[in-house]
This record gives sequence, C-alpha cells and structure tokens, in this order.
Amino acid sequence: MSFSRPYTWLTFSVCLLLLTLVSCRGKSAEERTTPVQVLLTEAQGLSRLELATSELRTTLTLDPKKDGLFGWKRLLGTRETTIEIVSQASAYCDLSRLTASMVHQRNDSVLDLVLPPIEVLREMESIHRVVQREADPMRSRLTENEIEEILRKQEAKVTRFLDESLQRIRPQLLLDARRSAEAKLGSMLRELGVTVHVSLSPSDEAESLRNPSYTPTPSS
Repeated sequence: MSFSRPYTWLTFSVCLLLLTLVSCRGKSAEERTTPVQVLLTEAQGLSRLELATSELRTTLTLDPKKDGLFGWKRLLGTRETTIEIVSQASAYCDLSRLTASMVHQRNDSVLDLVLPPIEVLREMESIHRVVQREADPMRSRLTENEIEEILRKQEAKVTRFLDESLQRIRPQLLLDARRSAEAKLGSMLRELGVTVHVSLSPSDEAESLRNPSYTPTPSS
C-alpha cells in the first residue's frame, strides 16, 4: 500500500499533463492565422492603391484663321500649328473594400481573389503639350498666348478627344491593373508558400476583353 499512493499521484500528474497539452494544442489550432486572413488583413491595409498608368495622346491642328482682308495672307502659307496633347490615365483599386467572400482557398497552396471594381481616371494635373508642326516659314508662329486662347475655345473638343483616348486604352489598363495586383498581393504570401491568383470583378473582366470599335481622330 505504501507504493500505491505515489503511483496514483504519478498517474494523475501524467493525465493532467496530457490534458493540458491537448488543450493547448487545440487552442493553438483555433488561433492559428490562415492564409486568407493574412491576405485580407495585409491587402485591406493598402487601401486605395494605384495599380497601373498609361499615357493619353491626342493630336490637334490649331489655326487662328487671321489671314488678312479676303485672306490674302494665305498666299504666303498658313499659321496652322499641330500640337500633341499628352496626359496620364491611372487605374486605382480600393482594397479596403475587399471582403472575405472575395477570397477563396482553392487548396493549401493556392488562393483565388476577385478584386473590387477598378477606378480608371484621367489625371488632369499631368496634361502637357508638344508642338509637332509649326506655321509655314513665311507666316509668324503662334504665340503661347494664341495657343492657350484657341485651346480654351476648343476645350470641349479637347476633352472629348482625351476621353476617347481613355476609353480606347481602358481595357489594357484593366489587364495591367490585374497583373500588378497579382504581383503585389502574391508577394505577401510568398514566404508561406502560397500563390495568389487575382481576377477582375465580372464587369471589369468583361470590359477588359472589349475590342474598341473606334480610334480617337485628330481635329482639323
């Protein structure tokens, strides 16, 4: 009987230790962060992210049509000046709108993510112009003030041509944005051995496959 008590306590201690280990292991499994949770947390922290940019170019021919009485100065040539207006378009994605329903774990090593809608904007502050062809040699060149005045009068036309350029490159910008997002988001889980496949939202996916039916035409 003298050996039974220590044996009983030893058995009890071992059982208690095993129960503690099982409890801790179960708790650890419950609290383990999944790749989906990691991706959601990291991506949402990026908020509104610029994913792609592209130049917008449109050509305009400017003519003040100040050719003297009965247009006699036309005999010496014209003051027509061709300029190229260059601006920038950017594709943004607000990743703070990403939700758990947009991320699916295909298997242990692959996640599928659908992006929130992409916002494609023309950057107004980046507009500049390049003179491609100046007035004929016998006529005076347009001054900067004259160019500015003509552009102000044709502002609606310039805006329309730039918007057409934006629509023309929009499908490619969406594709570039998807690739950029896949690279950025994939780097977050590379150390975990997880690959992220990124898709556009259904509406953006459809637009990215669109073949524009027109090309912006220069004004005359």
